[in-house]
Amino acid sequence: MYLTLVAVGFSALILLAYTEKYMAPGLFRTLLYNALALFLAGNILMYIGIRCPKCKATLGYHIVFSAGKAYQCPRCRVNFDEEMS
Repeated sequence: MYLTLVAVGFSALILLAYTEKYMAPGLFRTLLYNALALFLAGNILMYIGIRCPKCKATLGYHIVFSAGKAYQCPRCRVNFDEEMS
């Protein structure tokens, strides 16, 4: 969900870069600020929204941008694949 917000905001920014010369400056500015707000809100939510189930550490960027699958929390080392009691 959070990564979708980032992707939609980024896509809107790319579209605005190509369509700037074809729209009125007031409309462009409004759409630009909305796309930036969506992109930034998605990044913030992705950072603070994904937390460790045990220690509540923020894991957003660790999980999304890790090279492989994140198997454990870097802070408390709880394994994400085992059952929680």
